[in-house]
Amino acid sequence: MSDLIAAERVEDGLWRLVDPMGFMAHLVVGSRRAVLVDAMLGIGDVRAAAESLAPGLPVSVALTHRHPDHVGGAYRFDEVMMSAEEDGHWEEAERHAAEHRADGAGGNVLLAAAPWAFDEGARPRVTHVAEGDGLDLGGRRLVCVALPGHTVGSVGYLCPELGVLLSGDAVTPIMCLCFEESLPVAAWRATLAKMGGLPFERFYTGHHRHAFTKADLPSFVAAADFAEKDRGLAWHHAAVADWEGTCHLCPCGTVDADSPEFRAVITRGLPALLPRRSSRPRRRA
Repeated sequence: MSDLIAAERVEDGLWRLVDPMGFMAHLVVGSRRAVLVDAMLGIGDVRAAAESLAPGLPVSVALTHRHPDHVGGAYRFDEVMMSAEEDGHWEEAERHAAEHRADGAGGNVLLAAAPWAFDEGARPRVTHVAEGDGLDLGGRRLVCVALPGHTVGSVGYLCPELGVLLSGDAVTPIMCLCFEESLPVAAWRATLAKMGGLPFERFYTGHHRHAFTKADLPSFVAAADFAEKDRGLAWHHAAVADWEGTCHLCPCGTVDADSPEFRAVITRGLPALLPRRSSRPRRRA
């Protein structure tokens, strides 16, 4: 296994991989095949890490969406699966990944010298997947589910046998709807409603070890409601210059942004400036 990528057994047949910058992917292992859902930023050799957890089995890659912290390691593979709406944005992913890596490697000599899939590999061939497409792993299945909002073509992968949905960034405590490819809050609310009817017990995101459940969905709906009423604050991503928006800090029981209980929604565009008040005194009638 790559020394740069940590592996954690989540449950029988499900592993979590974590790269040096904390980005995550999940490996579902069946009796005939394993599928890596997302591929992190590309630091280290995610292919070697995944294959070491499924010895003797072919490992396929299924991507939830186009962003660099999910597709970077795909450059280690010849072919990947993703929705048609998310395909065709590799140049953008490469540019943004370089900004991510430069930010993370600043002052970190080991990270700066780490193997980098974008430099060492090539853009993979893409097979398009859509709602309802199934992958037979042998004793376990993955079923593609459309989960638009974070991006227009975001998908998740449902494993009915495990009762698990691997949702990428479709629902996260800091919900980013701020990209050009993002949809309005109303569309995300529809995805939350859809998730409530799907046959899973737990869902895992691309950025949290915490297992969320359907009992968490009402708090995300409340966050969506709040974001549509709140003026919000200007937000700029720490590493990627193009990423900015309006952050709506939703009322919740914690101020710890790393907590799974935290709720914020970042929408597209910066907040409008309030009109300046005149400093001149009013003239009395």
